[in-house]
Amino acid sequence: MNPLEYYDIRAEEARTRSFERKLEMAEINHLAVQKALSQHPVVEYVLHLPVEDPSYPAMGTLDLNRGYAGDSGRSQEGDGQERPWEYHQYISWQMPGHDLNRPRDKGCGFIRNVRGGIVYVACPSDREHHCKGKRKHCWSRKCPECMNDTCIKQGISVERQLLSFKVLSEKAGTRVGDIGHWVVSPPQELTKRMVQTKPEFDDLCGYIDDSMTAFGALAGVTVPHLWRQKEDIWAFSPHFHILCYGRIDTTGFRKANPGWVIKKVHPREKIRSIRHTAAYLLTHASIGIAEVDPDDIDWEQRFFDLAWPDNPTEEDYEALLRGKGRLAGDYSGVDWLEWTKRPLCTELKIRYWGGASRKAIRTVGYYRQYKIRVCEECGALLRVYDGPDDRQGQMVRYIQDNAIVVSGGSIQLWQNAFQKYKDRLREADMTLADFARLLPFAASTLEFGLPQNKDIVCDGRFDDEASILRRQKRAYGEKPAGETAEA
Repeated sequence: MNPLEYYDIRAEEARTRSFERKLEMAEINHLAVQKALSQHPVVEYVLHLPVEDPSYPAMGTLDLNRGYAGDSGRSQEGDGQERPWEYHQYISWQMPGHDLNRPRDKGCGFIRNVRGGIVYVACPSDREHHCKGKRKHCWSRKCPECMNDTCIKQGISVERQLLSFKVLSEKAGTRVGDIGHWVVSPPQELTKRMVQTKPEFDDLCGYIDDSMTAFGALAGVTVPHLWRQKEDIWAFSPHFHILCYGRIDTTGFRKANPGWVIKKVHPREKIRSIRHTAAYLLTHASIGIAEVDPDDIDWEQRFFDLAWPDNPTEEDYEALLRGKGRLAGDYSGVDWLEWTKRPLCTELKIRYWGGASRKAIRTVGYYRQYKIRVCEECGALLRVYDGPDDRQGQMVRYIQDNAIVVSGGSIQLWQNAFQKYKDRLREADMTLADFARLLPFAASTLEFGLPQNKDIVCDGRFDDEASILRRQKRAYGEKPAGETAEA
């Protein structure tokens, strides 16, 4: 009997379609993973090159007998008070991405559906246009899984802070020019000593910031780098990268600081993107963890905050009705060791100074926009798919809060102007961003001249606004901004 008589063409077609579908799913999965894992080239060096110990040789010059202030246990100032235990506030330094346990502890990585497939966002017309897996982030530069995306996010924050100063200055009639990228290297032996403890490190950073201001800088941000890449190692060599506005008198700076090195990076080129420059600097900016004296911590207040959080959630109240949870005095789920350790150290932050300091630039409100993501290539509405086997997907919606900023001395002017004209703003259907654009002392982030995407701005609110805000809060690890003033 001819076996070809039993050849089922339909079954073969079904097997072929199944095989082609598996190939398509594998390709989608590959594209989603590849795009999501793309990172700056320097990240590879940060994660895998050896790092020289930053405690050598400066620690040998410090008083390491920190158990007691002196032989008698008395204060060195001679005030007669006993100080049996002094904290020098030593700093432990590390490169980004070197906390290898953090991804497991925080659950960082790709978001997967119940079948194990990667949830991804893609263009429904052509996956080659856009296809990126969704990931859960802890948003810490310590995390090897999250450091690249965290640096980009923090780079955006740096850009907004610096552009706030520029736009507000120019609206007030003062041109500040383009931003510059500078490197300041103090004498190495001095610097290696001063980066060991928080008080001395703060003094060093404050001196650098003040010196930049004294010799022409108007506003900027300082990013500390404790290591330089030398061939196949990160060598301990403290220096500081500075992004700032103003014309720096380098000759005067060097005369006032003999032995210091100051130079401008790419002096003949204009910085094309502040956010990308800042993100690059942050990929290998040193992370400093300073110890805190336990006597300086209000342990009773911390316990009260634990028992009654500032913003109890619906889950907290539901647990309270069942006689469970922190509100009911049930602390069985609290990791007391972690609760005790957390306030005993503090992470050092990058420093804004001059006209870009936190006090000099103040946020007074937000203009909220409701957006739908669009493919940059073809204009199709991007969709989020619950794994490669999901053919339908859901359109990607998000809420964007555009900050309204003023200079620190103009807060009262803003409040007076807003109270005077807020009724007219409603009548004219004007937003806070429209109002800020008309004022010489206020600005919104929409005025910063940043590249705008093709995302669709909706006319009104989403029906499920609260759920979208909660989702964004989980995704970005922060509370979404709310409007402090309404128009």
